[in-house]
Formats: sequence, C-alpha cells, structure tokens
Amino acid sequence: MLLAGVLLGVMGACAPARPGISPLEGFSPLPAPAEPTLAPGAPGGSIVEPQLEALVEQARQDLAARLSLDPEEIRVIEARAVTWPDSSLGCPEPGRMYLQVLTPGYRIVLEAQGRRYAYHAGRGGSPFLCPPDRAREPLEGP
Repeated sequence: MLLAGVLLGVMGACAPARPGISPLEGFSPLPAPAEPTLAPGAPGGSIVEPQLEALVEQARQDLAARLSLDPEEIRVIEARAVTWPDSSLGCPEPGRMYLQVLTPGYRIVLEAQGRRYAYHAGRGGSPFLCPPDRAREPLEGP
C-alpha cells in the first residue's frame, strides 16, 4: 500500500505542467515546415481524427484569447498524432524529471499574425502552448 502511494506521488511529480493563459513575450516564430501537415492520409488535407479535431479547436480558442483575435484569423499549419519520447510531451520544464516512456499524443502548429505557435498534447489531455526554447521534436508517427 505504501509502495502504491509512493509510485502515485512520483508519477504526479513527473506529469507535465499545464500553463494557463499567459503573455506571449519571449516567443519567437517556429521554423516553417516545407508543406502544411494535417492528419496523414487525410483527403484534401482535412483533419480526420475526431479527438484531434477537438484539440485543434481548443488550441485555436486558446491562442485567439492570448492574442485577442477571432479564432477564424488563426490558420492550422500542422495537426497530427505523434509519439513523444517521454512524458514531457515534447515540452520539458527545466529542473523537472519525466518518465522515460514513449508517450502517444498530438502536435498542433498554428499561425497568427505571421507567427507560428506549437501546441502539444497527450492522448486524453488538453493542448498547451509550448515555448519554442523548450519544444522538442516528436518521434515519427503515432
């Protein structure tokens, strides 16, 4: 019983933080991919996975609130299922430890006012804005 409590405590300490709405000072544009990347194999570039579609909408709403824009002014550049190399979901915070396990999730890149913003999410989680200085690339595919 004590071991279970210790394991739960360790796992909770390793979970990525979900930052609230904060200013975008210090964010620099992300490098542009060669082509927009939506869900693999999606006809006409549409998003086919319902959970991913909902996450994209959450990310658009969050960025619109941060920038005081209409969500329609925000363009989806990339939205895809990925595998993150650890439980940081590709956005490790300095001084924190993360479980070293392959973690399924999503990467969403939005563009507004000529700048790009990366949102990361785990399966079943909410998307969060990842600062460019902390962003890590996912492994290939889900």
